[in-house]
Amino acid sequence: MLPVRMTEYALEFMHVSTGLPWWAAIGAVVIGYRLLILPVNAWSQKHMMNAMQGQPEMNRITAQIKAANARRDYMSAAKHSQELIAIRKKLNISVIKPMVGTFLQIPFMMVMFAAVRDLATIPAAHMSTGGALWFTNLMAADPYMILPVISALGTMGTFELQSKLNSSVEQSREMKILFRCIAVLGAAVTSGLSSSVLLFWVYNTAFTVLQILVFSAKPFRRIMGIPDVKKVKFARPPPTVLDKLNVKKLVGMKSKNDATPFVLPRKSSNKH
Repeated sequence: MLPVRMTEYALEFMHVSTGLPWWAAIGAVVIGYRLLILPVNAWSQKHMMNAMQGQPEMNRITAQIKAANARRDYMSAAKHSQELIAIRKKLNISVIKPMVGTFLQIPFMMVMFAAVRDLATIPAAHMSTGGALWFTNLMAADPYMILPVISALGTMGTFELQSKLNSSVEQSREMKILFRCIAVLGAAVTSGLSSSVLLFWVYNTAFTVLQILVFSAKPFRRIMGIPDVKKVKFARPPPTVLDKLNVKKLVGMKSKNDATPFVLPRKSSNKH
């Protein structure tokens, strides 16, 4: 695969031409690419915040459009649709622009992952002595599982910070627990990968965390013209069929327990 081969050549060039050890060469390529696309990510972040700024109002109008269509009031639906278009034009909201930075990152991550993994299987690359600290052998898995844990913590930190600082919707407790469980599971699943692959992921997630913090800083937002977004409480999902059945069951039990027992009237005894 040509992109993977080109990335392998870039890593080898960085390692050979600069004399950097493999652990530093991997970091230099990752940080260099992320810095290269940093202006694009900042531009995408601005458009993402514009979209989030208008999200509560757009959600309200979208609900009105659905309600109007449900009662076949197509005139009202068309009117609300025009309101939706006006809000998007006013806030310069685009569907594609907020995703441009992600579109540039995901292919790089996939190609870099494959390139580092392949280099770790080639003895001629001398990655067995290109590590540092406790992970001196980049071709082998981390014997102490420190890199998988750091990688998982970085991934979890990315989700937590993104939700807390750059989201208009407050994340539910259930979603937070789910992401944390996925991070813990990820540490266990990736424990068998080579240290070179995990080191690449640590570099990438560390840069992402720093990028989120920089993009969330008020001086940076003021320079880039990024609006502040008010946090909206997470909407509770509608009750499921199972929830409704449980409620009916509880109501039935309560009414049964609260029912006044029927007592036959006692016959009055006539005293003579």
